[in-house]
Amino acid sequence: MKASHAVKIALVLIIAGAVVAVLVSPLRHQLTLANARTWVTNERAHVQSLWWTPLALIVAYGIGCIFAIPATLFIAVAGALWGWKLGLAYAIAGGMLGASASYFLGRYLGEGLLDRFGKAGAAVTRQIKRAGFQTMLIVRLIPGPPFAMWNYGAGVARFPFGVYFIATLLGTLPAHFVFAYSADALFSGTMTERDALKTLAVVAALLIALTLIPTVVKRLTKRADAVRPYR
Repeated sequence: MKASHAVKIALVLIIAGAVVAVLVSPLRHQLTLANARTWVTNERAHVQSLWWTPLALIVAYGIGCIFAIPATLFIAVAGALWGWKLGLAYAIAGGMLGASASYFLGRYLGEGLLDRFGKAGAAVTRQIKRAGFQTMLIVRLIPGPPFAMWNYGAGVARFPFGVYFIATLLGTLPAHFVFAYSADALFSGTMTERDALKTLAVVAALLIALTLIPTVVKRLTKRADAVRPYR
């Protein structure tokens, strides 16, 4: 067994063990939305009074992007503690810091970096080499694709940084807004857990539909050109 595979298996086992330990311990009774709301209500003003906490969130989010930690964690914390407006600004700053850092890491560390991601990394590299602004924007609109791999892949393929930055900023803005707003409303008590899930589901469906529009238009255009009689 390769060392990298052994490390991955060990990490999965450690995470699974930690989750099971929490679920079977008395701590599970404290992990409720009501307790989380109480903590946010009690600590929000204190957190906002500390000048360094926004910087800590931005840096933590940036480092999280480098190590492929789910962005929703940082966005939800930002929205819950600072409200959706400031939370959105801080989360975007952290996300762009991490995306930029990952890009330049990929650019200066070279192609071998994506080999660690296996076939998925190789596929992303091939796609980025053929990509332009529109493709990068579409990929960023959907929270699901491997965000970190596209960050590193763009650097490895030497995708133009200015185009990459603008496409990433515009593409991730809708998801940042939705998660920050939902977290703010959820922890402030103005939105129920069910309403938050409904909102996220609707927005996810709209984003997916939005990303499919260019593909559908291209196919329809090609079909129309194919059946159009030559003069």
